[in-house]
Amino acid sequence: SDFHTMAMPTRKPRNMASKRAMLAREPKLVEGERSSLFMRGTSTSEQINAIVSDLHDLKKPNSTYFHRRNEKRPFEDETSVEFLCQKNEASFFSFASHSKKRPNNLILGRTFDYKIYDMYELGLINIKPTTSFKPGKFPSLMNRPCVLFQGDAFETDLKMARIKNLFLDMFSHNSPGKINLAGIEHAIVLTAQGEKVSFKHYRIDLKKSGGRVPRVECEEIGPSFEFEVRRERTPAPELEKAACRKPKQLVKQGKAKKNTQKNALGETLGRVHMQSQSFDDFQTRKVPGLKRGRDKGVALAEEAEAEAKKARLEAGEEE
Repeated sequence: SDFHTMAMPTRKPRNMASKRAMLAREPKLVEGERSSLFMRGTSTSEQINAIVSDLHDLKKPNSTYFHRRNEKRPFEDETSVEFLCQKNEASFFSFASHSKKRPNNLILGRTFDYKIYDMYELGLINIKPTTSFKPGKFPSLMNRPCVLFQGDAFETDLKMARIKNLFLDMFSHNSPGKINLAGIEHAIVLTAQGEKVSFKHYRIDLKKSGGRVPRVECEEIGPSFEFEVRRERTPAPELEKAACRKPKQLVKQGKAKKNTQKNALGETLGRVHMQSQSFDDFQTRKVPGLKRGRDKGVALAEEAEAEAKKARLEAGEEE
């Protein structure tokens, strides 16, 4: 079936409440927090159910969890998943399943304009849900995690770079302008180890260190698992171009700056071209102690003192 037959019909608002709801669905210049939709297939394992529940808790309150089982196959039929994402205003979706051929299977994907942008099928191993760790203080609601990536594969391998972009988009969509050190409560660490990637979740505790910089301690609180990419569906070039297009209102008008680039930390670096300078006529700060005449006077005084000392020694030898 075609996507347009499954899409939500556009209706004329009957009252102000429905009008506000329709306006909230329209595209915005600055996006808010993106919502996620978590689903389960007809056959799942306890381990994959626990991981999906933990990921749902990490995304709260911008998350919806379908406890009922759904007979869907996102890689074979995209329209049903697109319909559910549009109905629940979800930009991300997760579909968990388990079979003999693909045990502990987890599909993570994104949507753009209510169409599937990309999705990745992950095979999970070494699964440790949150309940398997020592119970403790869980991060506060709506506290954004610090997402860290370890391994050169996230920069050199195109597939790993897309995985990195997916998790960054999922857990840290809008980068804050300022960071409060006391507000960093937990961190998600993804480590690339060959074809596998490990996912770990830590709680950050700030202890007293006797100075201005606190002592940082990390305690693993779960979930924790390793995964490898089984299947992937990358975005079409036209859809990727449309998704990455910036609105005209946000594009700065004026001349394009040349010879500038940004490094990995987001800092702007510029290259300045200058003519060769002559240091002979270079104007420096005038300090009385650096005058040439003073240097000659000091040299003459030192010579006079040396001659006087030599004369005293000769007079002592004659006596």
